[in-house]
Amino acid sequence: MSLRAHLAERLDGALPAGWYPTWRRAVGLGVPVTARNGVGQLMRTTDVVVSAALSPAAVVGLGIADLFASLPFRASGGVVGAAATLTSQDTGAGADANRNEAFTQAALLAALVTLPFALVGVGLGAEVLRLVGADAESARKGARYLALVSVPMPLGALAAVASATLEATGDTRTPTYVSVPASAFNAAASLVFGLGLLGAPRLGIVGIGAASLVAMTARSLVLVGYTHLRGPVTFVRPRDPTIARQIVRIGVPQSAAGVVTAVAVFPFNTLVLQFGTAANAGYQLAWRVYTQVLAPVGGGVARGASIVVGQRLGERAAAGAGDGDDAGADGATGDGTPASAVEGREESALPVARVATALVVLGGGVALVLGGGVALAAGPIARLLAAEPAVAAAATPFVTVLGLSGVLGITNVVASASLDAAGETRVPLASRVVGMFGGYVAVSWGLYELLGWGIEAAYAGQFACYVLMLAVTAWGLVRTDWVGRATAMLDERGSVGSDR
Repeated sequence: MSLRAHLAERLDGALPAGWYPTWRRAVGLGVPVTARNGVGQLMRTTDVVVSAALSPAAVVGLGIADLFASLPFRASGGVVGAAATLTSQDTGAGADANRNEAFTQAALLAALVTLPFALVGVGLGAEVLRLVGADAESARKGARYLALVSVPMPLGALAAVASATLEATGDTRTPTYVSVPASAFNAAASLVFGLGLLGAPRLGIVGIGAASLVAMTARSLVLVGYTHLRGPVTFVRPRDPTIARQIVRIGVPQSAAGVVTAVAVFPFNTLVLQFGTAANAGYQLAWRVYTQVLAPVGGGVARGASIVVGQRLGERAAAGAGDGDDAGADGATGDGTPASAVEGREESALPVARVATALVVLGGGVALVLGGGVALAAGPIARLLAAEPAVAAAATPFVTVLGLSGVLGITNVVASASLDAAGETRVPLASRVVGMFGGYVAVSWGLYELLGWGIEAAYAGQFACYVLMLAVTAWGLVRTDWVGRATAMLDERGSVGSDR
């Protein structure tokens, strides 16, 4: 027996029954997502570095243009999440026709949502940037970049749905195989054409935008084409309004959660600015550490958890429809055999709630190691990334707090993934509202204004945000009937008890 097999056997024996196979599958699904997210973050960091080498106006123009360019994907993010939810459930239930319908309707809806943003970005970019406070030079440079990245927005939305759909069927590798080379090309082309390296023309911010346009277009065409022609789903003529209603019902709270985050960040940034430029730079640096190190890992584990739970919900509903009262929450068939034993997946014998519990513990363990490591190494990390001693000194406590907060944040994201997989997206929205406005805004500003705290008010607000979010999500997992909601939605769209 190999060392790996021996360790796996020991771990399986030490954990509650079914936990190790659940962990193994979630990690296997999540690792490609983590890799893709990490490379994507590096690509965005490269764009910022290139713009900084051009001029201050380029930095401002790129930053403001990116804020606008993120809006259509925030708006369509709920549709993408809904597509993943329905697809994972229908995969578990074996409802291939409904899965195709959900993919098609979500793709069309996502493209329609992003189209107005694309038109505005192409035709009115300078006006939009001036409206949000950019000076004339920054608006001029940013508008050129925005026009280029706006062109492929609807196609990018189609690709986002295709990627989420493939992942929800259990294929997280194909989107990674496509996206990682595209992101690497994007970063390299931004460097070469933005700065005029290797004899290429120095196109400045236009070079950054052109690199993004080519990379996003190529990535999107390959993903959409593969999904339709070679993937487990395909485009069909949309016919079922029930599926459209469920996409909206699931997606609207998810999109709203993204808006809540975007809005709450502004008053928090305003508070940090009260303590000077170095403090704000330190916060931005710490946030970059969070998005580059903690967020990709948390997102990968959460994606794997969502797929596992969503498919298990579909399997459970299909078993219940096939065997009536003989198939309970434990997913057993009439003869006592686990409903998905035929599938060969041990974790499918677990009740859905225990699957979710196992995954939350997994997320918490990963978060503790990663977030704790970042917190312990906060000083060296800050000194490595900050050229000025004042910025490094300001960044160190922010990195520490975000590392500790990340333990709660990653755990919360993984816990929310089970609710999202069930279509219960209202609880994660409530979690985001309570955490962002109750912690990020109210606690930080309250301590600053009412009790006279200094920068420590910002640290406390950050930590309180994640405490509140996790508390609300935990309540939702324990107290709401999210499993019943998923079963009802599967039945409503005819994914169980029929040949769909």
